Amino acid sequence: MKLNKIGLFILACVIPASCADLDYTEQNPRDEEWTYEYFAEGIKNMVFDVYAQIYNDEFGTNSAYFLAGATDEAQYALETGAINNYTNGGWSPANPYSNTYTKCYRAISEICMYLEKIDKADLSEWELNASYDIWSHQLELFPYELRFLRAYFYFELFRAYGDVPLVTTTLSNAQANSMSRTPVDQIVKFIVDEIDEVAPHLPVSYASEMGAEIGRVTRVAAYALKARTLLYAASPLFNPSGDQSKWDKAAVACKYIIDNAQVWGLKLSSYSALWGKEAFFNPELIFGIGRGDSNSFEMANYPVGVENGSSGNCPTQSFVDMFEYQDNGETFAKRHPAGIDLSSENPYEGLDPRFALTVVKNGDEWPTNGAQKKVIETFVGGFNGSPKYGATPTGYYLRKFVDGSCVTTADNQVSQRHTWIIFRLGEFYLDFAEAAFHATGSANDKTYGISANDAINVLRNRADIQMPKFTEDGDAWIERYERERAVELSFENHRFWDVRRWKKGPQYFKTIQVASISSSLQLSRSTVSRQWDDKYYFYPIPQSELKKNPNLAPNNPGW
Repeated sequence: MKLNKIGLFILACVIPASCADLDYTEQNPRDEEWTYEYFAEGIKNMVFDVYAQIYNDEFGTNSAYFLAGATDEAQYALETGAINNYTNGGWSPANPYSNTYTKCYRAISEICMYLEKIDKADLSEWELNASYDIWSHQLELFPYELRFLRAYFYFELFRAYGDVPLVTTTLSNAQANSMSRTPVDQIVKFIVDEIDEVAPHLPVSYASEMGAEIGRVTRVAAYALKARTLLYAASPLFNPSGDQSKWDKAAVACKYIIDNAQVWGLKLSSYSALWGKEAFFNPELIFGIGRGDSNSFEMANYPVGVENGSSGNCPTQSFVDMFEYQDNGETFAKRHPAGIDLSSENPYEGLDPRFALTVVKNGDEWPTNGAQKKVIETFVGGFNGSPKYGATPTGYYLRKFVDGSCVTTADNQVSQRHTWIIFRLGEFYLDFAEAAFHATGSANDKTYGISANDAINVLRNRADIQMPKFTEDGDAWIERYERERAVELSFENHRFWDVRRWKKGPQYFKTIQVASISSSLQLSRSTVSRQWDDKYYFYPIPQSELKKNPNLAPNNPGW
């Protein structure tokens, strides 16, 4: 099933609580009665329209859907990339840039309306239709799916804005514009309570359900949302008092996923199988957004010099520095803190295998398709290096999520399916490790059956990774864990939020290291300064919303 945006007759008319126009007009012959009598074109389309809001390309193709360019993971090659607004000072309540606030409340208002009206659905006239049993079964599941989606959008809202209005019914304009912000702890409780109520009603998998439409919300995805929500709620940004009981709740929720993974049909995959045309069927994937055949992501991220390549998200030296060597776990930064003569030394040999699967470096053959395969030259004057316009500003190009089999030439193009990860099993080994460490005070404590180090070592011991075990504790463990999380979950839109919830923006985001390679293959480092202000821990409430609803004031601190 494709979860692409579906054109519907639903019109958002109020933010934060919008309403859908289901009244008959000459332009819109599909009135409310029609909508709730026609399943595929009516009810089902409405539900799928809400699904589509989870991932609605808010950053545009020129930022290639990633938040990485606003972190120490990457520098977006083109100055016109919208993601640069996060780091160049172009961010304000008047120019909030992200449409998270309006997107989420539009979806929430539609969900509230559907939940209140879905009992109007009458499929009795379709009893002789061959799809009647499937439609009836799906109709029973839709309210639970919608409640999950509402909880998911509230997670997105509190993660970005902190306190936000909690709306669970349809509202008039006047009501919507008088709502006050609800404290985060109450938003978290709402999400957790909703998941506890709806999860038992959702199937573990849709593969054996009537209609077999995979891609919809499962019981496993529901528990994944609960676990991630509790991890955020326990983190310093939302837990300034350091309440250990919040960490305990997060650890228990994450361990529940780990303990039930096998029963649910989940298992860790090879790292490279997390993307590519078959990734949607990967047994590690808990919930993801599938996209049909396309090569636009490759056009955005193939190196300059590859036909129609625009460089896109270029991994930084700061990111490369986090990778460890297989022999003893020493980091790239520690072994090579200064310049490197690449003509006589290969500093990348023996690095964590995830490096080669994530980063394209000078000398690599890329992309993999026969029509465009070539040796990449990122050095000054090289075929893919400066001074060409748009060449990598960091010395590296992106490989992870980029399908090298896609052909982007003017003629004979090749496209592939893409899958964007929302939840996967590997995340929850890391989430558990973090929560268990803070709940118990030790990375080796086995209160939950396994220790934090045990959980991380499961990931590092995968057949295609085989990295030295974690044995550290205390502050040394925290430092290494934060690197491991950055490496394992790189370019999956975690780093942007992780550093914020840890309240470590100045440490990681104020400056980044990039590499420059001379024509004689001398790699040197330089520091790039970025704008960081502690107000960036939360997004600003859009000024347009504050004007409509003064009860949302004051804005988030610093805005």
